[in-house]
Amino acid sequence: MIQLSADEAEIAPGRAYRWQLSFPGPGPVPASRRPTSFNQAAHLAAARSAQAVNRPAPFALAIACGFELPGSVDLPTLEAAFLHLVCRHEVLRTHCRHTDRGVAVHVRAPDEARLERTEAGRLPSRTAARAHLHELLRLVDPVAGPLVAMGAVVRESSTTVHIVYDHLVADLLSAPITVADLARAYDDLAHGREPDPTPAGSYVDFAREERAHNLGLRAHDERLRHWQDFVTRGARFTPAFPLDLGIQEGRLLPPVNRTRTLLSAPLTQQLETACRASGGTLLAGLLAAMAAAVRDEGGPDVYRALVPVNRRGRHQYARSVGWFVNAVPVEIPAPHHTPLTAVIPLARAAFDAGRHQADVHLVRAQQLLGRTNGIEADTSSVNFLSYLDFRTAPGAEHAATRTAAVHVWSPACNGNLAWMHRTHSGLHLNTLHPDTPRARRTVASLMRTLSRTLRTLAEEPRRPVAPGAGS
Repeated sequence: MIQLSADEAEIAPGRAYRWQLSFPGPGPVPASRRPTSFNQAAHLAAARSAQAVNRPAPFALAIACGFELPGSVDLPTLEAAFLHLVCRHEVLRTHCRHTDRGVAVHVRAPDEARLERTEAGRLPSRTAARAHLHELLRLVDPVAGPLVAMGAVVRESSTTVHIVYDHLVADLLSAPITVADLARAYDDLAHGREPDPTPAGSYVDFAREERAHNLGLRAHDERLRHWQDFVTRGARFTPAFPLDLGIQEGRLLPPVNRTRTLLSAPLTQQLETACRASGGTLLAGLLAAMAAAVRDEGGPDVYRALVPVNRRGRHQYARSVGWFVNAVPVEIPAPHHTPLTAVIPLARAAFDAGRHQADVHLVRAQQLLGRTNGIEADTSSVNFLSYLDFRTAPGAEHAATRTAAVHVWSPACNGNLAWMHRTHSGLHLNTLHPDTPRARRTVASLMRTLSRTLRTLAEEPRRPVAPGAGS
């Protein structure tokens, strides 16, 4: 799986279909209130506030995962597979409702789910097929719905399937899980087998557990020390992108979304070896390289960013769709004239310090430190750096996932989001930044410096270990 912008998607022409997931009527308000997650509450608040003044929400995201089904597709079977996916993952049957005690999650029964199929006509070109994907990404909406949709471009020899989520119900690691689950269900149904009826661990349950843990925190809690120190040194809660993007603080602009290949698969493996030889991991090496590249591009010699951490764990929620990611603050010193191999251990220590506090949610930390009641007020120029290894993510074992793609779409931004990801073909970087001439030049120059930095470390000759070294 690779992360691409929708404009970079390669979709062959064919006949297009779209499906919206809906439920009949709002239904009664449940007697027991099921709270939203911190991520959902902040995302929904930002969307509602922006909608009230007819503006795009900062970093509102829609996520699409696309893959190929071989052979001639049977649309009723594909629909049944989609409904099986919705049945398996409870979060896909939720919507958020305002009650007299705040926003609550309402979960609908599996047999209430309805699919509304629309035939979108013949797509004569790859350009038209990309436009179809853009329409799907714009279809989902956290306030008005739907939260989930599906599209297909059908040909005699194969079909390209896209599942689209609003970020309210899914994160990027939901994509390989979705592809594997849907492809398996379709294959089972097409061959007369019953798909696995076991429900996945529910994100709604995880949200309740996360809230219970975080609501017990208080401002003087020792677990907030990492956040407090980070904010004190950086003078703001969410770190701003440290290079000039040619924008005004708080002004949202249409984004540029692009993916670059940084290293081939063999060079990525060499890079990982070099990072481990320097006392770090590949992630530590990537963080250190970004810190050094920003410094070399005229930025500060201390790199501050939010780095996402997957909170699924390895058991109950390991293969669950939902927004399980929390963001932790990372602060990496990269003094001038310091070799990258010396920055890597610092980057590892910085990430470990943040990861060890990952159960303290970003939103709750903001509330307790008196910054804001949600994330929307301070993230319009956030510096965000992610790393995923799609080769080993849950769902990656399915053949359909290996050649699949995931796309993110946002209506506007004024900061920089960077998603580094490793695939079987190498190391890639997907970036989202405001569309200004200065931002294009800044990000392009930074990417060249980053790529050169990583390549230099990967190709650097390794010194042989002396006999008895380390004993």
